[in-house]
Amino acid sequence: MDKENLTLRTGFVLSQNPSKRWKVRWFTLEEEVLSCYHKTKKNVMIETFPLKGCAIVCPCLDEPGLNPQCLVKVCMPTGEELLLLAAGQEDRDGWAHAISAVIRSLTSSEEKSPHKMPFKDFRAYANVSEIIGAIQEPGAGIETSSHVRGSNVYKNCFKGSDVVDWLMRWSIVRNRGNGAAMAQTLLKLGHLQEVDMKDGSDGVSQKFNDNDKLYRFTSINLGAKRNSYYDSTDSESSSSEEEDETDKDEQKTERLRKGKILKESFLLKKRNLRKGWRVIKATLKDSPLHIQYQKAADSVLMSPVKSSKIFYLDDSTITETVKPATEKGGSKYKSARYRVSIRNGKGKCITLQYKDEQEKYEWLPLIQTSSKTP
Repeated sequence: MDKENLTLRTGFVLSQNPSKRWKVRWFTLEEEVLSCYHKTKKNVMIETFPLKGCAIVCPCLDEPGLNPQCLVKVCMPTGEELLLLAAGQEDRDGWAHAISAVIRSLTSSEEKSPHKMPFKDFRAYANVSEIIGAIQEPGAGIETSSHVRGSNVYKNCFKGSDVVDWLMRWSIVRNRGNGAAMAQTLLKLGHLQEVDMKDGSDGVSQKFNDNDKLYRFTSINLGAKRNSYYDSTDSESSSSEEEDETDKDEQKTERLRKGKILKESFLLKKRNLRKGWRVIKATLKDSPLHIQYQKAADSVLMSPVKSSKIFYLDDSTITETVKPATEKGGSKYKSARYRVSIRNGKGKCITLQYKDEQEKYEWLPLIQTSSKTP
């Protein structure tokens, strides 16, 4: 009997379909693959992405027009790129760290090395995390670039000799032999990986080469740059005779920008008029406490959209519901469904469903700060 893979992370994520349109999909991360499903029931699989030999880019600042606060890029061994948009920065980092850990575990050798490990001849001890942080530091670390080999373009790569050059330039090693030995250790630990020039099926080499051989980081950090996504510096009006509609649009945009973000997630929202649920991006903000929500696909944009709605939580009444797992009536739910209905002081109601119990406990304490006992 085959052993089932352990599920490490699940959730809604936006991904591009073959026609380059963004669709919200249910993703599950397992010990070797990232799987994409049409819905949470996992009865219709769209695609499976083996993670061996992949690399991840986060933060991703080289995709103009897409929100870098949410974007994760997975680089396949074949040169293809999978773009994923999470609900927010916290969700993005959660996916990036989880996928990165899987890639490193698949890339590294079976040897188990301590966090601090001896490097003979050049240093008594070297902290691996410090070296990786320094070697990826913007402006001071190794410069990654695109390399053309044959008819293929390999992005965010560097040569093996670049690694040794950097280690010697910063006096971390005494000679090229020591530098190659340190790079060999980083390769075995899964922080570096060889770029396969064939079809990506062979994985990485166990020997580091101090030459023109191409390598890349399994987790590529392009560096934190100033991001104006949440800046609210508006240009001055050039005319005092603007139309009323323009004024209303600007007022709504200003309301959407206001408030500190407390929590962002892709949640299921119960439809008001029709049966069923739809995936929304829900953003919880303060001053005053409110939920701003919109269609999940609209979060691809880098600015608030006019279709966003605001649900104020003043004097709200919260009702929790747990639907147990069931296989009756043709509907198969392997796990319980955690729902919450919120009715605010104005009588408006919204019903949301969390992906699991953990997400419920992340949201409820924040919402309940302005609620009253039903």
